[in-house]
Amino acid sequence: MFNWLKKQTLVREGLSCGKSRAHPDQPAWRTALECHPGISLLIFAGTLAAIARIGLWESTKSPYETLVVGLLSLIIAATLIKLAAKEVWASNHLLLLTLGCTVMNLMVNKLLIVYAEHLTVFEKSIPALLVPSAIAPMLITILISPAAGFVTAFLVSLLSTLYLHPGPDLSLSNLLTGFAAAYFTQRIRRRADLLMAGLGVGGVGLGCALLLGWLRDPSIEFLVVQSVWAVALGVAISVVVSAILPILEWLFDRITDISWLEMSDLNHPLLQELKKEAPGTYHHSVNVAQLAQTAAESIGANGSQCRVCALFHDIGKLVKPEYFVENYRGEGDPHKQLNPSMSALIIISHVKEGVSLARKHGLRQPIIDGIQEHHGTSLVYFFYKRALQQKQDAVEGGKILKLREEDIPDVNEASFRYPGPAPQSRETAILSLADALESASRSLKNPTGPRIDDLVKQIVESRVEDSQLDESNLTFNELSTLTRVFSESLKNMLHARIEYPKEKPEKERERPERAERRPREIPDDHAPQPAEKIPAAAAPPASAD
Repeated sequence: MFNWLKKQTLVREGLSCGKSRAHPDQPAWRTALECHPGISLLIFAGTLAAIARIGLWESTKSPYETLVVGLLSLIIAATLIKLAAKEVWASNHLLLLTLGCTVMNLMVNKLLIVYAEHLTVFEKSIPALLVPSAIAPMLITILISPAAGFVTAFLVSLLSTLYLHPGPDLSLSNLLTGFAAAYFTQRIRRRADLLMAGLGVGGVGLGCALLLGWLRDPSIEFLVVQSVWAVALGVAISVVVSAILPILEWLFDRITDISWLEMSDLNHPLLQELKKEAPGTYHHSVNVAQLAQTAAESIGANGSQCRVCALFHDIGKLVKPEYFVENYRGEGDPHKQLNPSMSALIIISHVKEGVSLARKHGLRQPIIDGIQEHHGTSLVYFFYKRALQQKQDAVEGGKILKLREEDIPDVNEASFRYPGPAPQSRETAILSLADALESASRSLKNPTGPRIDDLVKQIVESRVEDSQLDESNLTFNELSTLTRVFSESLKNMLHARIEYPKEKPEKERERPERAERRPREIPDDHAPQPAEKIPAAAAPPASAD
């Protein structure tokens, strides 16, 4: 109540806009629950109860036997997850997603096996081969990782064999189709790719149906029925996964490559406004997106995420676009009228404003992280050096006026640094490097190969020396690869265009002898230009970023 009254007083005095800024940090209790072992035990206990209930349905097994088998299965599951899918083990919501999808798939398999026995179409066929055990592996591979998908495929096959239809036919079919689902969905970028993955799963199911069906009943009619149902099941699985995927993305706050591709649409209102109000920043962001995506894919990082984050990383410049050098429109440099600390404040504020705009338009958290982290805690070097120079001039002038040096205020370096944090992932680190490189490369008047190589090397080394990449999990081998790829990409972007000779006028073509008698000296456009100094990596033009 008192805070609200205080805010209203500030609004009346013109000292506040009255808006509350969103806080990006998640509550401490949520962070604690995410890795609390007690929550993990509850998830495993709930999973045990669910699979035991599924196993007892339409079964003659005793509850004690069902619980013991379920407990042993979950011990195996926990071991596999801890060894092969560490990201799932470290996150309770991913653990819930993995085991929840496994239970859901087990329930669907049980329903089909129970009701398939009452359908005449399956009178001569093998219902065990027709259960959609690839649903959970396909979902987990897309939502989490291929490693988690392969673990899920093994769990679904194990539980289906123990609880539904004991026998080698179900075990082999479920295991192979589950592994096929995890394999074919490793790089899903479009929803149409899900159909192709479903056809791949159907092909593996077809092979299992032909092999196991021939061993049981080699008749042509039986094999044809099995083959048709196996392929149809693969397609049906892809349709079901396509329908469930958006729901699970929303419930568990996951972003797939499909969603990243959809978010890269340049028709987003923020990008359209950026294109209109700050065209220089817009084209800079598009170039950074190209650089970042290519670099990320070279080391196995998420290139689609880097591309989207790069497109939105500078949306905060919409608030004061005229103060950034790429948006100058002939009016001159507005920073000449400001002192360095005020200029640095305007430059630094585009990060805070970008976060506010991103939250207002409902952008996802990884994009907001990219906006916050793409400058890390780096120094706005241009204005910091200007402030130091002004202080030095003041000291020299003070000597003439016989002023004490202590009376001249010091330059606080912290006031010229971005608030951070430093990049916390490989993707935001790549975005940070691509942003700095694209900005600095525009100052090269003669971008030859060696000069571009030197520029990239200097900027990467400066970020390492400034501890901007310490928390990003990038290895030195990956940094070496990124340096090479960035150099190649910049050379392709900045390559010199060949100036073709102009066509001679018609009259000159008709009288070539006259042209030969009066030759003109044509300057050599490809003559080497005076070499300009490559800007220091730590000191790209501050307002150009």
